[in-house]
Amino acid sequence: MASGVYLPTFEDILETALTLSWDAEDHQAALYNSTRASAADYNNDTAYSTTNEIVGTGYDAGGEIVEGTAFTRPGAGVMRFSSNAFQWEESTLSGVAHIDVYAAAVAGDPLMFGVTISPVNTADGTLLVTPHSNGLVMFDLTPP
Repeated sequence: MASGVYLPTFEDILETALTLSWDAEDHQAALYNSTRASAADYNNDTAYSTTNEIVGTGYDAGGEIVEGTAFTRPGAGVMRFSSNAFQWEESTLSGVAHIDVYAAAVAGDPLMFGVTISPVNTADGTLLVTPHSNGLVMFDLTPP
């Protein structure tokens, strides 16, 4: 399964009174196994879930706070969400294959986007997620 934006949350932001600031410093990144990576449904999944979430030393359910967030417009019709690197130090984790970022401070913990990665393991080490120079997610809203 690919990475993507969870459309129900994005739709709620555009159509309803869901107040979700992409620049907030309280979003969280949760880690999941390959079952979640292959089952992420960007058309229907709406909220953070513990189903298929990683369990291991150095990891707490719900994940890590994502800091240094920035929602910017780097070019015409393009929006980018970026953040500082985030990590799980002194962790022993097996089969990390997916990251869901969600708005933990918003009622219902709405999912924002997911990133599928090649499975990663740590053994009393650090799992470090360093965003690409283009950010964690980019939206190109330029009509074709």
